[in-house]
Amino acid sequence: MEENEQARDRSERDEPVVPQITEKQARRLNTPVGAMVISVIALLGITLPFVWLQPRPDNQTYRPQVDLVQTAQQARTDAGFDVLAPELPADWHANFARWHPADDQEVPYWEFGAVTASGGFLTLAQTDRADPTWTAERIDRAPQTGTMDVEGIQWRRHSSTDRKTGETTVSAVGRLAGTTVVVTGDSRDEELKDLLSRLARTADGAGAAASASASAAP
Repeated sequence: MEENEQARDRSERDEPVVPQITEKQARRLNTPVGAMVISVIALLGITLPFVWLQPRPDNQTYRPQVDLVQTAQQARTDAGFDVLAPELPADWHANFARWHPADDQEVPYWEFGAVTASGGFLTLAQTDRADPTWTAERIDRAPQTGTMDVEGIQWRRHSSTDRKTGETTVSAVGRLAGTTVVVTGDSRDEELKDLLSRLARTADGAGAAASASASAAP
């Protein structure tokens, strides 16, 4: 009997002691947790509307748009010649257009750039005061590699290849509407020829309009 009591005493001593807390202490311990939950809910209620109102990305690259025709009309006043602004294909877009005024050393010229359907890039430079230095600078002094006939207009073809990147830049130099025109870029040949064709038609239209205006003058 005595041995049983001793064994029971040892068992009771070995059991872990579970701390007992009062109901008031339990409320005190739970209060910070409840306040934290309420704070999180309130914060979500404030931030989620702003997140939902943010515009969703449309996976499209930003493309600056330039009104080529309108900019050309403004440039004609300063240029004194018919600056060329052809209608571009629907899947092309002009991303810059400007008139470079003359200073003591530079030649004044009209310039615009267009991104093509293939992602290539073409620039046009046009002036009625071209000299060999100006033309050489526009084509980055690339050697002539041939000629092209587009819409009856003869163009000199110049090309150069970057040794580091392997990219080839092609330029076409020709005469349109009494001016020198240089088109340069890294686009496909068919896109270059497309732009040259549009330039020729635009120049023909400008020439016809000028002739009609001269005929109508008293």
